[in-house]
Amino acid sequence: MAKGKKGKKGDKGGKGGIQNEEERRRMMEQIKEKAKEKQAVEEKIAHLNQLKIQNRWREIMKAAKSRELENQLQILKQIHERHLDRKNAAIGNLERDVAEAEEQFSTALQSHCINVDTLIELQTGRLHMLQSQFEADLEVLENEFNTERLKLQMQHAKEKADILGIMTRMEQDFQETEADAKHEYSSMKDDVKNKNLEEKHALRIQLEGTVEELWRQFQAALNQYNTSTEERKKQFEELKQKDQKNAKEIEQQMKKLVKLQETIAHLKTKLSNNSREYEERNRALREEKEAIQTHFQGLKRRMNSFREQERRKLTELTILSNGAIKELQGKVEKAEKIIKLAEMNRKLETEEEKVRPFYDETWGEGAGESENGE
Repeated sequence: MAKGKKGKKGDKGGKGGIQNEEERRRMMEQIKEKAKEKQAVEEKIAHLNQLKIQNRWREIMKAAKSRELENQLQILKQIHERHLDRKNAAIGNLERDVAEAEEQFSTALQSHCINVDTLIELQTGRLHMLQSQFEADLEVLENEFNTERLKLQMQHAKEKADILGIMTRMEQDFQETEADAKHEYSSMKDDVKNKNLEEKHALRIQLEGTVEELWRQFQAALNQYNTSTEERKKQFEELKQKDQKNAKEIEQQMKKLVKLQETIAHLKTKLSNNSREYEERNRALREEKEAIQTHFQGLKRRMNSFREQERRKLTELTILSNGAIKELQGKVEKAEKIIKLAEMNRKLETEEEKVRPFYDETWGEGAGESENGE
């Protein structure tokens, strides 16, 4: 029984410890949550204070920066006034330079126009001289060509007439020799034919004679025939030699005729070559004349274009100079207004401002900058 009671008490003590642990854990969790809430609130407050501090610091920095910019503005204003005075002096110098440049430009333009006119006159004189020289050379060449052509034509006609006369004479001689040979040959042929007929008749009459008489007559006729044929053979050989001689002479005359024809052909080719050469020379002279004319036209176009460009440049320069003069006049008027205002301000300045025209703040800023630089 005692053991049972002790066991029950131990069970109750264990359960109480567990409950205490759970309560302590819950309390710790509640404390942690409260601490987290406080931390979040503190963070929000710190962030808000940081923003307030930054805004206040920005305002302070803006004020300091504005003061610094005002001081720099005053310094820049005074520097600008000094620069404006220097620029006004430079504008006056530029006006004088522009006036001198305009005078130099006018003198240069006049000299350029004079030089251009002289060049044009020289070019026209040279072209007239070349034209007259070309016409004189062309006339000389035409006269030489015409005289040489007439000379060649006359020589050709003379040689042609001589060759035709030689050919007609040779044909006549050949026809005469041929007619004589044919006539002689026909007469000899008739004589021989008549003699043969006579001998035939004589032989027929004497056939009734004896064989010895026939033999003797035959021998006599044979001897007579041999002697007559030898003479005819000699005459034939002589005629043959004469014919060969005539053939050689004809061949020589033909060779001479061929040579004359070759010389005629050579003269014809020479005449054609000379005419072609003179035509080529005339064509070359015409082409040279056309080239000179085209060159002159090109020079004339270039001269006109150059004049047009110079005229455009002159107009542009006058427009720009007028614009610059107007702009400078505006600046001069503005500078005069500024000078008048400065004179009016000078009248209103105090003695201290006249002695020391700059503000104390600018002097202090300049001193501070020098110390910072050091």
